[in-house]
Amino acid sequence: MDSEKQKDEITALESIYNKEEFLYYNEDKLYQCNFKIFINLPVEYYFTYSDSRYPEQPVEKVQISHLPPLSLYVTLPENYPSTSPPMFTLCTSWLCQAPLAKLCKKLDSLWEENKGQEILFVWIGFLQHETLQFLNIEQCVSMNCVYTFYKIALEKAQSSQKHIEEQNSPKYLEEHETKETIAKSTSSSKRSSSSKSSSKELQRQHYKGKENRKIDKRAFSDCPFGKNPIQFLIDYNEKRNHIEFNKSLYTCKICFTDKLGEHCIKFLPCSHVFCKNCISDYLEIKIKDGSVQNISCPEEKCTSEATPGQIKDLVSPEMFAKYDSILLNVTLDTMSDIVYCPRRHCQYPVSRDLNEQMANCPVCQYAFCVYCKMVYHGIEPCKVNSAEKQQLVKEYQAASDNKRLQMETRYGKKQLQMLVENTMSENWINVNSQHCPHCNAAIEKSDGCNKMTCWKCNTHFCWLCGKKLNPQAPYLHFRDPASQCFNMLYHGLIPNEDDEEDDFLLPGIYDLDNNIPDFSDDENYDDDAFLIEY
Repeated sequence: MDSEKQKDEITALESIYNKEEFLYYNEDKLYQCNFKIFINLPVEYYFTYSDSRYPEQPVEKVQISHLPPLSLYVTLPENYPSTSPPMFTLCTSWLCQAPLAKLCKKLDSLWEENKGQEILFVWIGFLQHETLQFLNIEQCVSMNCVYTFYKIALEKAQSSQKHIEEQNSPKYLEEHETKETIAKSTSSSKRSSSSKSSSKELQRQHYKGKENRKIDKRAFSDCPFGKNPIQFLIDYNEKRNHIEFNKSLYTCKICFTDKLGEHCIKFLPCSHVFCKNCISDYLEIKIKDGSVQNISCPEEKCTSEATPGQIKDLVSPEMFAKYDSILLNVTLDTMSDIVYCPRRHCQYPVSRDLNEQMANCPVCQYAFCVYCKMVYHGIEPCKVNSAEKQQLVKEYQAASDNKRLQMETRYGKKQLQMLVENTMSENWINVNSQHCPHCNAAIEKSDGCNKMTCWKCNTHFCWLCGKKLNPQAPYLHFRDPASQCFNMLYHGLIPNEDDEEDDFLLPGIYDLDNNIPDFSDDENYDDDAFLIEY
């Protein structure tokens, strides 16, 4: 009876919610259900945050349209719904453990009110529509707890790293050794007693007030470890806005055709929406006419402007190159102190100090390097991604003295020189070496047969095909007629003209039956190549 009710409930939930909101699977005859519960926020909803350790600091506010979903993981017992309630855990990234535990107790209460009946739809409905009211956060939610915990963890990690660096310094080791010798001879017993006393006192303080505190293990916060929870919410809100825009239907104000958001473009901050085909034609006309400065929204009297990112997405690479060239020539002198925010959704023109490498967008508060457009990195040189390395090395090697000086100012002279050396080394390694199929260590073969042994993990492999060999019988690969390397143990080996023994061995390496002799039991035989670590 219970199993039929569970099956019917799962079928009903599957018809109500999409795959993003509801997934299930049957393991050991128990239904495991995963729910993603998206809460609809009121207009002008926002979250606040500050470090709770410093109440004198101002509270920051950030307006959002979406919060990450509540994640509800449910296991249905065999005697559900007749007797036992579902087992569950509840988590999210924007609530601390205490309010999540409060929600768990409410779910328990709803079960008691509906005991013996299917409860999952009731739980989802409550979490989706009543969470904000139940927790008294209808207008805003405070991130103080989560943010403070993140700041404490960050400071501890930084302090620990700094302490390790100090301990490894020669000056610290010398001073510490001297102080330890003096202290050990004078007050060893006193320090030991004091240390034990302090340790006990710390333990008493830690557990003080927590003896009667019970933690609901079903509730926990799942903010990604080491990631700023504030930036996590902002990034999620932007991502969700983009998803919702793509799924919605809009009427283009130029061709009056209804199209999905994924085929449309929205100007900011006016929020006027047009189809991509119409705006693409509009932009091409502007570029061909040379009117590349302040390309405004087509809506009458609207002052919103198309961002460079939008223009790049909507016109051909050739047309964008023309736009970029014209714009550069027109505005180079007049906009030397202006740089666009590199965030695709923002692209706001930001004023910068010509003597500074940092710019701070007043719209999205993004602090970035004016050269590489990444998060501001202080005095560290700009980092280069792998796709740009080869091109950057070519440009640097072919550049004039003035151009090289400009590149060294941006990327750092030492980093560029190391990049050139590393790139040349990597190119040489790719041409002259192979990688171990087990640990991926780079290996060069200078001599010997094609049965190789990795210097790092002792894996046997074939130099010709890269296949991992049986460690008990590595030469079998070269004896097997079905192998692509059959009879090719010494294939490619160049004989040494001065070595008469090689001239004798190589022609007679195979017997009359084309079988390769096995020298693996010979203690004096070593056919491995000379291996070099990179």
